[in-house]
Amino acid sequence: MIKALAIVPYEGLYEIMKEVTQDVNDIEFQIELGNLHEGVAIAKEAEKDGYHVIISRGGTASLIQESVSIPVIDIQVSGYDVLRILTMVKGFSRKAAIVGFSNITQGAGTICKLLDFDIKTLTITKEIEVKEMLTNLKKQGYEVVIGDVVTVQVAKELGLTGVLITSGKEAIIDALEETRRAYRVFSQLQQDVSFYKTILSCSEQAIGVLNEDEEVIYSNERFNQDFNWVKVKNSDTIRNLIQEIVITGQKISKTIHINDSFWKLTACPNENHIVLFIENNLPNESANQGEGMNVNAIEIHTPDSTFSPFSGKSEQIKNVLKKIEQYSKKDDTVWILGEEGTGKSVAAQSIYQNRRSQSEPFILLNCEKLTSEQLKEINEGFFLTLSDGVVFLRNIHKLNPYVQKELYQVYINGNGKKLKWIVSSDENIGDKVKSGSFHQELYNALAQLTIHIPPIRERMEDIEDLVHLFITELHPKYGNGVIGIRQEAMDEIIKYDWPGNIEQLKQVIEQLFLQSHSYYIEKEEVE
Repeated sequence: MIKALAIVPYEGLYEIMKEVTQDVNDIEFQIELGNLHEGVAIAKEAEKDGYHVIISRGGTASLIQESVSIPVIDIQVSGYDVLRILTMVKGFSRKAAIVGFSNITQGAGTICKLLDFDIKTLTITKEIEVKEMLTNLKKQGYEVVIGDVVTVQVAKELGLTGVLITSGKEAIIDALEETRRAYRVFSQLQQDVSFYKTILSCSEQAIGVLNEDEEVIYSNERFNQDFNWVKVKNSDTIRNLIQEIVITGQKISKTIHINDSFWKLTACPNENHIVLFIENNLPNESANQGEGMNVNAIEIHTPDSTFSPFSGKSEQIKNVLKKIEQYSKKDDTVWILGEEGTGKSVAAQSIYQNRRSQSEPFILLNCEKLTSEQLKEINEGFFLTLSDGVVFLRNIHKLNPYVQKELYQVYINGNGKKLKWIVSSDENIGDKVKSGSFHQELYNALAQLTIHIPPIRERMEDIEDLVHLFITELHPKYGNGVIGIRQEAMDEIIKYDWPGNIEQLKQVIEQLFLQSHSYYIEKEEVE
């Protein structure tokens, strides 16, 4: 029996891999989600655990091949895969480009020429070239970038629409055949190299031991559960902390923010190693306040987080995008108003993306859940120590009146004034201020610059682009065959007034996407 581990870079490939392999009897399969260096870490562990073959895709497969001695099978991007994605994006009205390694761009460029698609094709040779190339495309007016996982991630970081070229069943079936061939060739050379490190599993603390190269050589279950060290160690906070320990040789305890939460970290030098003791210092959720109320009160996103772009071609949205660009260059507080579901949070994220520094986090406070105790802890553990950052007060009109007063005191006392503040609320905040249900002075302090996002019923011309955007985001998530929507189905969608705005539209498109049994969403399904 062949023991194979598939390391796939996106959820849709995970699902389709499960479907294809469920009837395979001669291969024992395990499937894991992991991209690039995260995938390498998974692969190294798999080699120790006695796997015979690893199956992956694109850049992740290349990196894994350099790190392990067992065979690595690359799921190739087939002509079917390229044609499927190009057909899906042809409905976009925005300028599009294909960016990737030659295994993607050669076939894609040929197909574009054959089908007379006006899509620019650019080839990279190294991962580090992606950001510069996409930055130049953005300056040239390109808004849609098609490529592999790395390309799509960088595109979203830059505020572009990233469209992933997904792998279909044909490519996976070919990879399984290659797995069988590789196993026959290399099975005699494969060795059991299982090597288990001491697991420090008796403590509720997350405990990890680092070597001189800052690699984890020992870790307990809690550490493995709470931390992806490949990502965590790249944060400026962790790098500076490790450097401080190396220089001073002293034990250090600090409150830090990693993995979107606050942690108390104690680091102890021990000869050529550093021992880390980490425990959660600030609960990420307040008490449950009723069914469905399960959003986090505090969320922290690092600069490498990706967000959906704020999209639209109507004059109203062009004005919103113009203000986003202008206000991104200022330090004044920005107040975003609009009905529920109009995309106020996406607008706030766009402002952050446009003006963030290399190490500047995005701190989201969900005001309907924020308690006085949490505000005090985040003030003492974060606002007083952070040199830069963006604080987003989401739905501030739902903030408890007592916490409104405390927030005002935090702000006027200078705590966090070095931070950049963004606020969102409903359109009736002015009435709440007049009636006294919202703190007048807090409103005056924070409403320095304002952006109003109109409801979607007042900008129906944005719907078509939004629908195509949602489909491209759902395709890699679920991995089914839907690549577009019939025009008559689109006409039905445009007729509706969407009282729930963009959020409702997105939910409906996702439901249609999952229910559709063909490549295109049909009019009857919409009706």
